Amino acid sequence: MPKNSESFGDWLKLEKPEHALGFLLKSLQHTLRQRIDEALRKQGVELSFAQFAALFNLQSDPGVTGARLARRAFVSAQTMNSALRALEQDGYIERQRHPSRRADSWSLTKAGLAELSRARKVGSAVFERMLHAFDAKEIAAFVDYLRRCIAALDGDALAVVQHEPPRSRAERRWRRSAAG
Repeated sequence: MPKNSESFGDWLKLEKPEHALGFLLKSLQHTLRQRIDEALRKQGVELSFAQFAALFNLQSDPGVTGARLARRAFVSAQTMNSALRALEQDGYIERQRHPSRRADSWSLTKAGLAELSRARKVGSAVFERMLHAFDAKEIAAFVDYLRRCIAALDGDALAVVQHEPPRSRAERRWRRSAAG
């Protein structure tokens, strides 16, 4: 049990335990980012979480734009832009004009791939620490539960647009464009 149980939502005193899920998921995400940042620094990998996420995404999707990288890393466009400029300055990525947009596209260099390899080892150790109390079956179920939650919320957005009456003119316009 953690020393400070307050960080796990005990103070919420909710009628239904499932009402704490959003808080717990955000706490997990925040704590995971902190631990990865700390572990990277301790191992001498000079990358922020946003930079690590950018390198990781660029390995599987070379040529992607900064805006898409920001969405995938759950950071602002400004934060990702700073991360990309620093990665470019360090020689880990290179920029090219996107062929069909007024945006830059990015790709890894050999040095970036090597730095990503170092960072992935550090990140893997953090994930192993986080999941050490679970067996493979539990981890697979947990991943499935999270995916099903995301899918349900994505589906609910459409149901709300289609079935709930709009409250204002602006909301009616938004719903029409979202249904679209």
